[in-house]
Formats: sequence, C-alpha cells, structure tokens
Amino acid sequence: MVLTCGELGAEVAERLRAVPGVSHVSLVTAPYRQPRRPLTGKVRHVWRTQGLIGFARILGSRFGLDAPQGKVLQRPLDPAITQLHIEDFDAPEAIAQIGALRADLGIVAGTYILPESVFALPRLGSINLHSGKAPEYRGAAPGFWELYNGELEVGVTIHWVTAALDAGHILRQETFPLDPAPVEDPMAYLERYRRELLRPESVRLVAETVGSLIDGTAVERPQDPRKARMYRTPDRAAIRELRRRVAARRQPGVS
Repeated sequence: MVLTCGELGAEVAERLRAVPGVSHVSLVTAPYRQPRRPLTGKVRHVWRTQGLIGFARILGSRFGLDAPQGKVLQRPLDPAITQLHIEDFDAPEAIAQIGALRADLGIVAGTYILPESVFALPRLGSINLHSGKAPEYRGAAPGFWELYNGELEVGVTIHWVTAALDAGHILRQETFPLDPAPVEDPMAYLERYRRELLRPESVRLVAETVGSLIDGTAVERPQDPRKARMYRTPDRAAIRELRRRVAARRQPGVS
C-alpha cells in the first residue's frame, strides 16, 4: 500500500507492480493539507515563502489566500492498482478505509506527517521514502539545504516510519553527486536535479527495498541521533542566501 499526496506515489505504485513477490498494490491519495491559519497568518505565510509574485497569484486565484487544490494524480493509473482517494489521512473514516485494505506493508511517498494511527495500520508497519541523507538531513526541501551548505552529494534514504520524523531504522541509502556551483539559477538547477535524478532513483530504491523485505535479505541499521539535523521548508530569505552562496562559489579560488 502506497500513501501519497502526489505523482511520486503513483510512480512508486506502478514500479512495485513489477517487484517479484508483490501480489497486489493499493494507492491511497489525499491532497496536501494546508495548516489552519487566521487571515493575517495566511498573509504572513504567503509573503514569507513566496513574496509579492506568489502573493498576487494566490490572491487572484482565491480571495481567501488559500492555494487552490488541484488533482492529486494528473494521469490515468494502471487499472490493476486499487485506488482510494481520501480528503485527510487523519480522519477517522479515512483510517477505517485504509485499515480495510489489510495491507502487509505501507510505503509513504510524499505526504504530510502521518500519525501512528495511520502508518501502523499495515501488518508489518510502513517505510518512508526520504529524499535526504538521514540523519544529517531530515525534514524538508530535497537537495536545497545540501546545496545551501555546499555539499557534494544528496542522499536518498528508505527507513521505517516512527513517531519521530525521519528517524526510523535505515533499510537502504544511496548518495548522488551534486554540483555545489551550478552555472544556471540554483532553484532551476534543483528542480531539474530532483526531476531527472532524485525522483527516478528514489522510486528504484523503494522497489529494491521492498524486494529485499520480501526475500529476507533486508538489513536495517539505526540512525545516530548525535548526527541528526532537522531542516524546514526554505523561505525567501533562504533562497536569496542560496543564490548568493552559489554565486560566490563560482568565483575562482572559492570552494
């Protein structure tokens, strides 16, 4: 059973259909949940994260300053995959529907933080696809903070889901090279990097992890809490600083 708020989960579900030993795949989708904020809080949040352009776009689309909710999936899915769409993973009726699927394993692939009442429903529990090298890069924004910090690689980690965010035992982890001084705009570079490298490699790693759990070759290891760092979604100030840092690295003699 794959739990997702977007296309990444659909790609994972379709890839799992080809894994030997997988008898059935279910895909449970829900829209990304927007935090409840008063009007003034919504204004501050949009301004902090998106600036004037984003503020004007959202104001024009919905006067209440909520981002419009589009479809979770933008294309048809393999009809052999059972699909369940819910409005909120936390809702009691949704939890009952998910439980009725009687899944052996849950795969979390791009959702908001799920409560234990959801991720513990499958018989074996759930694993999470995290685009970051845990425990050093827990939390949000795949690749952003690695580029911000001048790292030469980005990790993808598949780990067991626990109540603590991105803290469960690691089942599989790989790292991929990152250009710390791309010639193009850093945000455009990150978008392309995620689309062309992180996303397909993440889907592959999930499939390999599930295969290893089925054939009994999976080996898990605990995370070192002393190395743990948690990152949040970057705001406009962080994006400006990222561009400044990358521009400085492009200068001769600057590492």
